[in-house]
Amino acid sequence: MPKFKTVRFGELEYRQEDIVVLPDGLVGMPHLRNWLIMDMGDDHAMKWFQSLDRGDFGFPVTQPFFFLDDYEVELDREARSRLGNEKAEDLVVMIITTVHPGGDKVTGNMLAPLVIDADTHKGMQLTLDGDYNLRQEINYFKFGLAVNGGAVENEDRLEACQTAAAGRGTPGLPGGNDTRQVNQEPVTV
Repeated sequence: MPKFKTVRFGELEYRQEDIVVLPDGLVGMPHLRNWLIMDMGDDHAMKWFQSLDRGDFGFPVTQPFFFLDDYEVELDREARSRLGNEKAEDLVVMIITTVHPGGDKVTGNMLAPLVIDADTHKGMQLTLDGDYNLRQEINYFKFGLAVNGGAVENEDRLEACQTAAAGRGTPGLPGGNDTRQVNQEPVTV
């Protein structure tokens, strides 16, 4: 198995099929294309998105449901084609999350979500127009339920893509049957 040294997790072993590829990289960082999604311990509500192109770069991600009930991302046919997407239910939306100093505040960037196809492991970062907030505060009640093992809507989507690194779960992204978060209507991508 390939190995990769990170600042946060030390040396990781992973499988090639666990890599999530963002062909266009991130907004402002197009050279960061290869990623792993990792568990952050027993807290299944948040994952760590680790760059394989830069061992010192990664960030927490979580589900949009923890920020907004009515958050919707729409992909046009061209964007779905770039991901190799055949079924909308294979699309997973993840929000780049910031845990502020002291851990007393958690916010998410609702304007630039990540969308990943569970089948192809290809993804992209969207930039959305609209009334979404760049620093949307998390719903601490919903998040607390998930952290403490309580029932929450979309619980199947909390099992985000995990790597085989350090024996942390199974590869693959969740598909789930809830397509409410990703629709097939056009959006500016």
